Amino acid sequence: MNINIKILYFSPTGTTKKVLEGIVEGINPKSANFVNLQKQHVNLDIDESSTDLVLIGVPTYANRIPPEAMIELKKINGNGIPAVLVAVYGNNKFGTILLEMKNIAKYTNLIPVAAAAFIGEHSFSTKEMPIALGRPDAKDMSKAQSFGKSIKSKIKNIHLANFDLQVPGELPHRVWNKIPAQPPETDENICIKCGKCVEACPVNTISITESVNTDQSKCIFCCACVKVCPTSARSVTDAKLLEIRERLYNNCKERKEPEIFMENTATDKSQIN
Repeated sequence: MNINIKILYFSPTGTTKKVLEGIVEGINPKSANFVNLQKQHVNLDIDESSTDLVLIGVPTYANRIPPEAMIELKKINGNGIPAVLVAVYGNNKFGTILLEMKNIAKYTNLIPVAAAAFIGEHSFSTKEMPIALGRPDAKDMSKAQSFGKSIKSKIKNIHLANFDLQVPGELPHRVWNKIPAQPPETDENICIKCGKCVEACPVNTISITESVNTDQSKCIFCCACVKVCPTSARSVTDAKLLEIRERLYNNCKERKEPEIFMENTATDKSQIN
């Protein structure tokens, strides 16, 4: 079966996109169209004549979908196409995000048929305080490819009329509260004004004039700017964020593994081959 996939992703630091690329490799589709939700004015109408499957991937922020990604996901017009949902989290916990993604998918007329929670290096991770450092690693990518193969097999045989994907989570979702903290700061003494932080920021919060300016009201603390800075001029200095980093470093050392969800919760499962 030749599958045409549209991949919708929000991935400021690249870990979510990397997992999705592994899944796509496992599916081995006829075509794969990657759509970056961080880019404005993208077309999110799913053409059923050219798309057999939609793959959605987002990072987990406070156990929820990042609000900026949520805004874009709500613009999808799914046209009854099956969808696979992928959340990536920093080895802490993924909470109810898959249930939230499932509900958004259904709201936009997609049909969720599989979901997964993978681990990616935490946004606050550093060499001094590593949190899931280097993940997704080779083991994770192997599991992503295996998941992709399972998806392809499932799509061949599934009947969508009576399918309700089982994912963990409870309602109501916890309230998403922005961290009351200062965004990463720039050491002007070593900043070379290369602009990589501006390019990496998913919410256009950074600008460069004579100095590097950050709009605190927009920052989502993804730390993409910190990760890409070639001189380490960009760093987290806020006491609240440093406290969170230390807590995660101390409490999230035990390796967690990806979790896959492909079961149907519908009462009548006779429609499933």
